[in-house]
Amino acid sequence: MASLQRKEILVIGGTGAQGMPVVHTLSASSEYSVRVLTRDPASTRAKSLAALPNVTLIQGTQDSEADLHRAFKGVYGAWVNLDGFTLGEMKELYFAFRCYEIARGEGLKHYVWANCDYALRIAGWREEFHWGHNDAKGRVGDFILAQDQKGMASTLFTVGPYMDMLIDGMLMPAEELDDGTLVWENPSEDGKIPLMALHDVGVFVKWIFDHPERSTGINLEMATDQVSFSDITSAFARVTGRKGIHRRVSFEEYLPKKEPYPNAPANWANTDGSPATMTWRQNFTAWWKFWGGGLGATRDMKLLDKIYPGRIKTVEEWMRKVNYQGGKRGAVLKNIGDLIARRQAAG
Repeated sequence: MASLQRKEILVIGGTGAQGMPVVHTLSASSEYSVRVLTRDPASTRAKSLAALPNVTLIQGTQDSEADLHRAFKGVYGAWVNLDGFTLGEMKELYFAFRCYEIARGEGLKHYVWANCDYALRIAGWREEFHWGHNDAKGRVGDFILAQDQKGMASTLFTVGPYMDMLIDGMLMPAEELDDGTLVWENPSEDGKIPLMALHDVGVFVKWIFDHPERSTGINLEMATDQVSFSDITSAFARVTGRKGIHRRVSFEEYLPKKEPYPNAPANWANTDGSPATMTWRQNFTAWWKFWGGGLGATRDMKLLDKIYPGRIKTVEEWMRKVNYQGGKRGAVLKNIGDLIARRQAAG
């Protein structure tokens, strides 16, 4: 009997935090093979993906129409996550629309857009909630679902902050006191934040491609758990036996400590000088107001349980799974890793 022919899935953003588990899950399946678009096939992350079964790399960039045509040509479907911290809001918008248009022109059957909450719209168009890297993706997501589903099915895969950012990123604790107490210091209110464990991302993306009859035309809003910082510190105490506290501070105190470098633009990881529509400080002021205010706690957890009964369900379960201790930074976010590598190379 002839073996089942695998459906090839293009993954754009495959070396990123979300993309890595997507590639791992699809490559390990019997139904799919994976084509990964990468600007640097010699990078550590790209080489680790190339070593997986049923994975091929194609060299190119997210902001080249010629490269996008080559990448989309001949594949069954695609999972697309553009890098807003490199492209910037304006450039991301243009190439996000072009990705969708090129995919349709190349005859794809299923297009999955790695979406973000359209914060400005959700917050009733209040400008204080506008930030570039979320709203760019949210605008494109609205556009995609407004198109017909004939010929090419489309699905939004909407993810908020990663639970793994408790290890690497904006959600890390700020300090450890002499008695072992861990302190989370940030401007967050006590709203519920929809945190997503990267461990389960690939399973849900595979479900989308496996079940087009259920996933076509929907916005699948993802979260592992919807928690406040009070919930996070309580879970930390239960898991480790150590105390955790959340210290809410003003934006004036917080932002200077956290921006990547003074007066950084929102697209702080940019290397080609593309213009930004706002500063890093403006971007993450809105970020904290939206998530910390609980405006993103809209996830249907019962639906997620139904799709994947074995998923991680709570921040406490995730902490136990990763043996979370809170103090040591891990390697999760690609742009932070790239920035550290560039600084080390420069001496």
